[in-house]
Amino acid sequence: MSRCKLFFQTTLALAIANSLVVTNHAYAQEAENAEMEKIVVTSRGRVETLQQIPDSVTVINASEVAQARIETIKDFAALTPNLDVSKNFRSGLNFITVRGLITPQVGEAPIAYVVDGVTVPNLEFINQGLHNIERIEVLRGPQGALYGKNAIGGAVNIITKAPTDETEGSVQASYAEGNEVKLNSALSGAVIEDKLYYRISANYRDSDGQIDNAHFNEDVDFVDSAYGFQGMLHYLMTDDTDITFQGNYSNSRQGSNYMARISADELEDFSIENDSNAIGEDISEMWFLSSKLESQFDLGKLVVVLSANDSDIEFFADGDFTHSDASEENFYFPITQINPIKESSENLEVRFVSESNDGFSWALGSFAETKDRYVSYNQVIDVTPTELVTYNDVKALMASDPSLVLEGEKTVLDSYAYAFFGQGNYDITDDLELTFALRYDSETREAYDERDKAASKAEQTYSQLQPKASLAWQYTPDVLLYTTYSKGFRSGGFNEYSPTVNRQYDKEVSDTIEIGSKTTWLDDTIWLNLAAFRIVQQDAQFTRLNPSTFTLENLNIDEVIINGLELELSANVTEDIKVSFGAGYIDNEITENKGTDILSGRDLQETEGGTMPYVSKFNFNGSITHYTELHKDWLLSSRLAFNTVGPRSFDIYNDDTGETDSHTYLNANFTVNNESWSVSLFANNILDEQSPETVFLYNPLIRMQNSPRQVGVQAKYSF
Repeated sequence: MSRCKLFFQTTLALAIANSLVVTNHAYAQEAENAEMEKIVVTSRGRVETLQQIPDSVTVINASEVAQARIETIKDFAALTPNLDVSKNFRSGLNFITVRGLITPQVGEAPIAYVVDGVTVPNLEFINQGLHNIERIEVLRGPQGALYGKNAIGGAVNIITKAPTDETEGSVQASYAEGNEVKLNSALSGAVIEDKLYYRISANYRDSDGQIDNAHFNEDVDFVDSAYGFQGMLHYLMTDDTDITFQGNYSNSRQGSNYMARISADELEDFSIENDSNAIGEDISEMWFLSSKLESQFDLGKLVVVLSANDSDIEFFADGDFTHSDASEENFYFPITQINPIKESSENLEVRFVSESNDGFSWALGSFAETKDRYVSYNQVIDVTPTELVTYNDVKALMASDPSLVLEGEKTVLDSYAYAFFGQGNYDITDDLELTFALRYDSETREAYDERDKAASKAEQTYSQLQPKASLAWQYTPDVLLYTTYSKGFRSGGFNEYSPTVNRQYDKEVSDTIEIGSKTTWLDDTIWLNLAAFRIVQQDAQFTRLNPSTFTLENLNIDEVIINGLELELSANVTEDIKVSFGAGYIDNEITENKGTDILSGRDLQETEGGTMPYVSKFNFNGSITHYTELHKDWLLSSRLAFNTVGPRSFDIYNDDTGETDSHTYLNANFTVNNESWSVSLFANNILDEQSPETVFLYNPLIRMQNSPRQVGVQAKYSF
């Protein structure tokens, strides 16, 4: 680590420590004005405060969203202990790790992602931008009892801003390095006062990029006129019943798969850049529609949610990740790769949430989903391996000479899922609450390859009962102690049909025990939350590149044990200064793994004692925000934040990829605003820290790096 980076980290840590040791006398003077805001959350299906619920939850409110310039899941992951989001080989498909539970590269994320009570179907939609955000709630630990399959590591609950009778709107524009332009606009109000409300918004982004291709000296992380629209209509049908319609459409074309060929010894050598002759592209068109009916009865509230979505994606990239001619060293002859993916799904959820009666409340519900997915993969011989090749060039080449196309998988996957769930909350005493939840999920998946439908046809049902129980003791008004047990579940599935590929991978099941405390101090000017947990994973899922078919293959590890710690602290030091700090620690170990690795022929038992890929040993985050009143009604807010990510490897054979260093990223934002206007100067990754984000085994390795430093300005007008 350079002395400059160490200086910045030490200075920031000392600033936080100095702020937290302010004398009791100073706190007493400021307590009346600096009292911590009561943070409201709805992640358990009812309105509670953050310090009341027996779960590890990070909450980011609207003002923090603005101050931290949170626009994607990667942005708020940097504020959350034991949550990490990395770039993937496809630009629209990030890689999520939570509490040591990973995202298989071609599988489901270990979290549920819910927007206004509607579960978002897959990673493609998770990684779209965030708009009109009122609050973000990140729950860590299995949430399957409430949120269903694949919430094995947690859930993200997004609440958007609700329209009112008053017409409101905003226009925002930003410009940053890489010639990046972003435009956002929003408008909301009433069509019929006290009856029918609307919200509409639109966004646009264009960028030349900042990551260079060494062969052509051309930026490859570009965004070519991406845009999207969001809309909401909220109708109060009666005093007791309302219905909400929401829609989202996005269209993007961006640079992708700009990976550099390296060895394990060169994992941290960023003088080695991407030098492919084919410029990768990720082209996507997606829409999402939902309706939610809420009706209040004497006994409680009925909620019915219906949603549908569709995604159409085309992925193009270099296949040999270089501009070299065919050679013994370049053991894959020069090729490009094309990977279209289409997916659509529909789901229905019905739940009833009771009113609290004599200290007891409950909820019951059911869920059903159908999903269709089509994956195609082709390789195209690169006849000009040293010259610039684009997707349009390759499409023209395929049309003129089909013999250059090497056909790969043509997988059709259909799935049908249903679930039943319930939860009860009982106040044993005024200070002791018992919560119990139970959910049964079942998913049937059918798959075949169009190249040989009869031989490739496969079907399997994956099901699991997911209980969750917690005991919360309000020891004092300022101290909550709790313990929780929960089971998580992620469906299995099918890989590409091929004699050299494992056709099926099994479901993943986890058992988690957690103990924690939530405390407030000094007249609610400080809150400090701690949690310790142990997770036992059975058949943990992960992904490796299969070089014989050149496709990604999901596999299972027999058993993984994870022990972890989390800390979150927030302090209103004075009425003008707020400090936040978070820390996560993970001890992740493969404890049982038997068999032979189909890719290398090695004994899988060699991986025992190692760690799962992509799991950092620790992460830290912190921020200092300062407010200064300027002339008249103008306010200056200054925010300095850091995020440190610990070492990690990228394969179950840890030595094959090596282990990264620790990396610290520093961001800053300075905003001058009044009731109508705001102008910001921002800088992301101020130290221009370079780090590996995704690494695959390939001749020997290919590496995707993080985004470089970016400085920019932003202006917003609200009315």
